Amino acid sequence: MSVPPLRPSYDFDSYISGEVIIHPSAVLAPGVILQAAPSSKIIIGSGVCVGMGSILQVHKGTLEVEAGANLGAGLLMVGEGKIGANACIGAATTILNCSVEPGQVVAAGSVLGDTSRRISESPALTSETKQPESSNEPATSVKSDNGTGRQIDLEEESIPKSSPPQESQIGSYIYGQESIQKLLVTLFPHKQPLNKPTSDGQPE
Repeated sequence: MSVPPLRPSYDFDSYISGEVIIHPSAVLAPGVILQAAPSSKIIIGSGVCVGMGSILQVHKGTLEVEAGANLGAGLLMVGEGKIGANACIGAATTILNCSVEPGQVVAAGSVLGDTSRRISESPALTSETKQPESSNEPATSVKSDNGTGRQIDLEEESIPKSSPPQESQIGSYIYGQESIQKLLVTLFPHKQPLNKPTSDGQPE
């Protein structure tokens, strides 16, 4: 990528570099930077309004802003793509190698086209949950694998049981609670009740 370096500027004028085609009716606010590499070009259509401090840079291909589009202040658009006609891009938005449909409204501060961060869903979220087809069916027909591969009844899982914690009740059991109680008795013996049984089974 051979992009000429930006020249330091002591004023707030717009900076245009490379093959940039701007329609006479387009409006560029102060501080706008339009930079196209030798093998690419930028096209600004009629009636386009580019907000203050926006940066449009392309190093390969064509970056086109169609007629009537409104680009908010502080927009950063890098790479080839197209902003459709009458689209409205909010301030401080970042667009990387992608396009915006005509008439689309993009909220301020959005990030479009960033593929570096992928959010993978956990197995519990991607597991199929069967919903009852009608309200006459009992709630016990709803099944879930609870991320363990074994189907369990959701209604039975929600009912507390007096037995020791099972696989479906792991979330309600606090591990180490007994050790913490022993530690508290050792550290604060004067806080214990007077009728606590002693080691020989007789109350104090």
